[in-house]
Amino acid sequence: MSPKQVVSIRPFIRTTHAFQKLRVCKRCGQYTCLWEDQCTACGRGTLASAEERAASRVKRRIVRDLFFTVILGAAAIYFGESIDQAMAAASVSLVLLAALIFIQRRSFQTEQQRELKRMLRQDEEAIRQGINRNWALVAEARKQDEALAYEMLREIGSLVYNDRIRLQQVALLQSFVLRSDMDLQLKPLLLRSFERLLAEYIGEIARLKPELVREDAIRYIATYEVNILQLHNGIQILTAVAAAAVRKSKYIELFPSLITRYARFMPKDRFMRLYRTLELYPGKARGGLAESVGRVYNEKYRDSYADVRV
Repeated sequence: MSPKQVVSIRPFIRTTHAFQKLRVCKRCGQYTCLWEDQCTACGRGTLASAEERAASRVKRRIVRDLFFTVILGAAAIYFGESIDQAMAAASVSLVLLAALIFIQRRSFQTEQQRELKRMLRQDEEAIRQGINRNWALVAEARKQDEALAYEMLREIGSLVYNDRIRLQQVALLQSFVLRSDMDLQLKPLLLRSFERLLAEYIGEIARLKPELVREDAIRYIATYEVNILQLHNGIQILTAVAAAAVRKSKYIELFPSLITRYARFMPKDRFMRLYRTLELYPGKARGGLAESVGRVYNEKYRDSYADVRV
């Protein structure tokens, strides 16, 4: 097994919506979800966010509508048969123009969202081609800089949801020396089937950043417990996840069997947290959890805590 690499990973910029990761070239229409300064298709530095592109289209329509309104008003004034008719036409034109500007300002955000949805739907194939181009760049980057390749896959994975991309990310992460100060992810990387690399990654996350281990990750580990036990470090993985689960009483209630089996192997601070939680909330203990935890406490910690109290 090759030694793990010490790397630095840039923080992941999270967005409210996945489409906010997309940028499009104003010149050739090529889409990308990466952070390059120039379009990889035409080489121009004309990339804009999808929202900016939609806003630009709406603004063009606004200018067009205003232009036609002005032209119609001017025509009405020009063809007026008298000064009174011309003045009336001018007054009506100004009122219509003011009303149009008011309505357009009020509806701009709504129209932008409609245009964005329409644009993304119409450009679906172009978006797919752009992401495929990004994916091809990952293979090239991986030869030179695996940390960069992971960062690129992380961006692609925010738009494309499949196990192949998730597994590639996990494989790269497991080739790095992970640290608690890294911006790591877990939920977006969960797979539909058992994978050794993912189980090992979850175990490492449970040790480094237990706050990332939530119900779906614990359920994954509980589902594939038998498979994990066959790994050389299976007990350590299961113990780390069980220890992370005792952070919340909700997880203690949801996964009593898993916690029962590995409570004995937990670090002392994690075990005592579990013990005290069950003391405070005995109703959370199910399936013999309280009895098992009590036995472990009596065997391993009762005497030491009795000495402290004395």
